[in-house]
Amino acid sequence: MPEILETSEILPPLGILAHVTPGSRAALTDGGEFVHYAKGEAVLQQGEATGHLFIVVSGELAVTLRSPEQLVPLGYIHEGETVGEMGFLEEVEASAFVAAAVPSKVWQISRDAFEVFLTKSPVAGNELLKEIVKLLSRRARKGHERLTEVE
Repeated sequence: MPEILETSEILPPLGILAHVTPGSRAALTDGGEFVHYAKGEAVLQQGEATGHLFIVVSGELAVTLRSPEQLVPLGYIHEGETVGEMGFLEEVEASAFVAAAVPSKVWQISRDAFEVFLTKSPVAGNELLKEIVKLLSRRARKGHERLTEVE
């Protein structure tokens, strides 16, 4: 069972938060919580509703696609990267299984708490949403490159 951590720290300027101001990171931090996952512990279950955005603060998460015939490793989510953003934004089920590859500290925010954050801190919300859009664009481009390599 993941352990919710009580801490006064704010989200570090890593990954999608690298260009987000300290004040905006502090406002965002207040809306979510830090959670510790042991090695092998599930963060997201494929096929289940997510409802949360996760940012890896330390450690690494493994992403695996589970089909009836096989397990397909898709990659890793590193410090500063997000997971669950598509389900979080679109209210769809998780498309893959995600578990801690090593002991990991993850910050998470629910969709409802994020809506409150956007209302209270629209400038900070705009900063973060721009970074999420850039991340999704990079991931889509990388996926397209992989597909064109196969052909």
